Amino acid sequence: MKIEKRKLTYTINGIKFIDLDCLEYAVQKKLFNASSYQYLLKLRKKKGDKDNLISFTFFREILRKLPKKQPCWCLSNLNFIDCHFHKEKMPQKTENEINIIFKKNFSYKSCLHQGVSNCEGSIIKAHSISKKGSLQYISDNQHVYGMKFEINGFNFKKIGIRNASTFTGFCKRHDEILFSSFEKNNFEKTSKQLFDLCYRAICIEYNAMQSVSNLLTLIKKSTDNSKDISSQITSQIEINSQIAFYNLGLKYSNYYKRKMEESYKKNNYDNLIQHYIFELHDRYPRFQSSSCFNLDFDLNGVELQNLNNAEKQSKNFYVNCIHLNGKGYFILSWFTENNEYGESIIQSILNEPLRIEDKLFSLVFLYIHNTYVSPSWFESLSEEQRLKINELQNFWNEKNNFNTTLIQDNMNSLKVKNHYYLKTYELNNIKD
Repeated sequence: MKIEKRKLTYTINGIKFIDLDCLEYAVQKKLFNASSYQYLLKLRKKKGDKDNLISFTFFREILRKLPKKQPCWCLSNLNFIDCHFHKEKMPQKTENEINIIFKKNFSYKSCLHQGVSNCEGSIIKAHSISKKGSLQYISDNQHVYGMKFEINGFNFKKIGIRNASTFTGFCKRHDEILFSSFEKNNFEKTSKQLFDLCYRAICIEYNAMQSVSNLLTLIKKSTDNSKDISSQITSQIEINSQIAFYNLGLKYSNYYKRKMEESYKKNNYDNLIQHYIFELHDRYPRFQSSSCFNLDFDLNGVELQNLNNAEKQSKNFYVNCIHLNGKGYFILSWFTENNEYGESIIQSILNEPLRIEDKLFSLVFLYIHNTYVSPSWFESLSEEQRLKINELQNFWNEKNNFNTTLIQDNMNSLKVKNHYYLKTYELNNIKD
């Protein structure tokens, strides 16, 4: 999903203007209060002004005349008098205050399986990647490197495996029973085990998007304190756009999440999801990863879906790079209803046999922040290699389309032994 960006403000001869056409677009996208916009047009009409650019001086005068007990133009659900009427006089939050807000409110805490069966116990820190086997396998002295989300963005840091990959998405009971199929039993690639891996992946993504949406809603209240009206308008529309982006993602993810939960209720895990399995050589992979996301381009750079179309249900793709029972696996999954979509992605990976590992590696580091790597592997990389990984991770900002120049060498992190569609077991061997 991508939110279309348009130019809202202009500066001409040192005077700031706002583009009413762009503001109207913001209203249509529910990023600016419609009543406030109509009030603006009404006063502008009285003045006889027909230009689509109006100065912020005039714009500020109009906003000050808004009914003070009407909803604020910023869509905060507060009255104007309690929100932006005094914004220019309100003190900015210090960096320390922002960090405190961030740490206290980032994690969304709710059991994501409560609609299927009754919860028991409190919400716990569940592992999004199994600590036993997977994280332990790549750890050094019980530590791994992972992406940590901070107020200034994602940063790669060393983390103890007890705290790595945790999220507050399940109660104690559901965390214990939902993933026991592969955590407490031999991994035999059964439909139930693979289904559970995909369900955990979508819950990770759902929890992360809900966390960011909640945090943005909180930050929205004070992000433009003490700023002038120009900065207030720009800031509020931008943050409303971000909130809309994550809420749309929640809507899309919930579509698939509910389908999977119906399967749990029926105790039937066949045919809903298709899988392609890459079995790895011993000592691989050097990283572990799990997530689902809306892939818009395949690994050949061919567009699969238009994520700018918010009215159309997006297609999800699941990635689980794990180590279980002494073996490494890279598992790609998709809903059967999106089979053409999934097949296109698989073929774009397989069509260059010598670059399969590079494409799998790049797929993870381009799109998945829930990725943890071996300290010995990461610390052995050159500065140039680390910069290339950083370039892949920064792609996630949604500003650019994928292209094949982004595919990087896998840096000896993966070595595929064989691979196949799970249903057909058509085995394809790669020479050592």
